[in-house]
Order: sequence, then structure tokens, then C-alpha cells
Amino acid sequence: MRVAAFACAALALAARAPAVTLQDIRTEVHEREGVTRCVVQLSGETEFYHRDYLLTKKYFLLDIYNVRPAVAERFITPASGPVRQVLVLNRRDPDTQVLTLVFYPTDACRYRVLPVKDPFRIVIDVWRSPEAAQPAEAKTQPATATGSTAPAAPTVAGRGAALPSGAPQPAITPMAKPQASQRYRQAGKKIVILDPGHGGNDPGAESYIKVGSRKIQEKDLNLNVALYLKRLIDASPNVEGFLTRSTDKYVSLADRQQFSDRYNVEADLFVSIHCNASDTYRARSARGIELYYLNPTGAAKGSLRYLEDLENRNGGAAATEGLHNLDHPIFGQLARERLLNWLTEGRIVCEHVKSACYQIPYYRSNGNREATVQSAFFRVLFQLDMPAVLVEIGFLTNSTECQQLIDPQFQQQIATALYNGIVAYFKARDDRFEPKYLTLRAKP
Repeated sequence: MRVAAFACAALALAARAPAVTLQDIRTEVHEREGVTRCVVQLSGETEFYHRDYLLTKKYFLLDIYNVRPAVAERFITPASGPVRQVLVLNRRDPDTQVLTLVFYPTDACRYRVLPVKDPFRIVIDVWRSPEAAQPAEAKTQPATATGSTAPAAPTVAGRGAALPSGAPQPAITPMAKPQASQRYRQAGKKIVILDPGHGGNDPGAESYIKVGSRKIQEKDLNLNVALYLKRLIDASPNVEGFLTRSTDKYVSLADRQQFSDRYNVEADLFVSIHCNASDTYRARSARGIELYYLNPTGAAKGSLRYLEDLENRNGGAAATEGLHNLDHPIFGQLARERLLNWLTEGRIVCEHVKSACYQIPYYRSNGNREATVQSAFFRVLFQLDMPAVLVEIGFLTNSTECQQLIDPQFQQQIATALYNGIVAYFKARDDRFEPKYLTLRAKP
């Protein structure tokens, strides 16, 4: 939480500071030293942070805050050297405009990020590592444009290795030494982000029947199941859960998508929990569980298009603020390969969860209208750092199934099955992971 508070405070300061403009981005390759240098020249000083994902995701990135206007988004491809490509893109943070540079090295590398004054520029030096990197957590290091004390020897983010002898040295104005802060991960634990769909002024789907004096709202059932599931996960010795919301409040799609970055969590899986709905009176008999992984091109069937619209609406037009542009180059070339890998992983997660959920007698005997595992264009599933799935636990528009869904014991059965499916997936992908399976509690 300290990291999140620090980042929020820094962003608030960046938002109040005068905007700066990008004047130039240039790369230089020094073949003899094996160094690629990238220089980002700006019209003035501003906040920036770099995040190291080399060990887990094979890239590191630099966020530069309050850069206006937005720049031309593109790939920069050095002719040679340790950097294969640099992706230049714009991000809209709630408080400021962010220029992001994503560095994709050719192999194991080390790097340093330094601010230089008169004129203000940010220098990124990357060179090949002489040995394989040792396991370490992803780190975030803030660097400010003010200060009075410089490090005696500029170092790689969090590794303490100086630039090779003979490498070009920038003229460095004394700056404050960056304060390192680890991206959260408790040793040996898998991390799951649980996303109870909708909330607050966005009720999601509603039942046709009334219980008491009101209809059942999807947001309440989603939260109940997610809370049950989090308790099961947190009781496990090697899994930890985080909730995108723990109360009845509105959370935008952008905040759900960017949860791991906003709260500095290095997660392994994203699970969004929802209830289903039919689009016509005739389809009220639709029932059963459905599991979805991302299909970037959208659904082909009418019923799926209706469901996409329902889930992507998430409170109205404001829900799309801050979302990634779907024509963004991040879905091309190098980043496209990573996205496609997560699509495949999402399907595998769905299959494990399906097997676990079919241990519930109700789901086994009440199949749905279409295939249980499907792909669709749900914006919340655009997670470039982890596989993501969306679970539709049943149809609120089916009056019989609605009665099942509001039963607390059935909700606990669902949570238990989801837990078993999640840990089964982790075991399939990591031989060192020892799952603790739970027994489904039978309904009386």
C-alpha cells in the first residue's frame, strides 16, 4: 500500500506540473562496447518511472508523465545491438498523459536509466549481460528531476552492476538516488486477481423474478462468490487473492484491466466473475455455466454479441475511458506474440475450471445452450501480463437457475469449484506447485 500511495502522490504532482513536449527520441548503437543508448529529449523536467519485467516478461518499460501532446506511436528498431525493438505508445492515466517506452532486448541484458540536464533528457543504456540473470522480483524505481546527490557509480535497476569499461558515459547532472520498491509477490505464492463484475451504479443483469420486493442484481451475486473464493484462496499455503472490489462500488473497466499495475502486484491469473443473461423472452430457458477467454475479433453468434455488449457496457460510455486502443501496435509484432500466448493460456485455464465445475451435480445435469468454453470480445480480458478468463456462473434470466444462484450454499460450491480449477491450472503449468484441493460440500 505504501508503494501505491507513493505512486498516487507522484502522479498528483505530475498532473499539477506544467506539461512538457517530446522533442526527440534517438537511438545509438556502440558496437565495440555492445551498448545501445536511447535518448529521450524533452522540453523540460518531469516525473518518470521505470519498471523491470525482464525475468518474467522479457521487457522493461519507462513511463514519462505529463507529456503533451500525444506522440506518434511506433516501433523503433535499432540496426543491431542488445535492443531488438522499442515500442513508443501513449497511455492516458486518470491524472495525466503518459508517454511509455517498452524495451524488448535480444537476450539477457542489463540497463540503467539516468536523467540529464541542460537540456533535460532521459538516457537509457542497455548492454548484454555476461551471465544469465538471477531470479528476482519485478521492480519499480522512481526517478525525479530534482535532487543534489548522485550515485557514485550509475547502476542497473536493482542489480548494482556498473556499465562496462569503455562504454560511452553521458554528462550527468547530480540527481537524487532512486528509491527502489518491489512489485508485490510473496515468496513461493501464486497470485490471482478476482474481479467481481459490475458494482455500484452498474447492477449488471437482473432477474425476471423477484425475491421479496426486488429483483436479483448480478453485481451482488458476483461479489458474494468472489468473497467466498478469496477466503478459500487465502487459506491456501501457496496462493493469494486480490479483489478489484470488495464492496458494492463502481469500478471502471480500465481500473479492472490495470489493477496489477495500479496496485503494484505481479499476478499470475485474472478471473472475472459474472452472471449470464438471455437477450429474448424465448431464450429464458438458457442455463448452465459458461467460461470465456479473449477473442480479439469479437463473437460471431448473436447471443454472444448480446453478452459482449452487456459485459462491456459496465456502467455506460465512461466505462471505455482509459482502455487500450484495439488497433494499437502493442497487438502487433513482438507484443502480439505475447498476447496470443495469453489467449492460449486463457483457453487452458477455462478447461481446468470447467472440469472442476462439472463436479457440481447441478452443472453436470444442466448443460448450457452452447459450448461451455468459448471465446469472446470482453474488454476486461485484455491483460498483457497474465492469462485472463471470464466465468458466467449461471443465468439470472432463467427463473429456476436464479433460485439456485441466490442459495449461499450453491455459491460456496461454485467458489470451491473455481478454486480447484485454478490450482489445477497452476499445477499443470508448474511442477513445483503443490495444490491443496478442496472437497465440494454437498447441499442438504
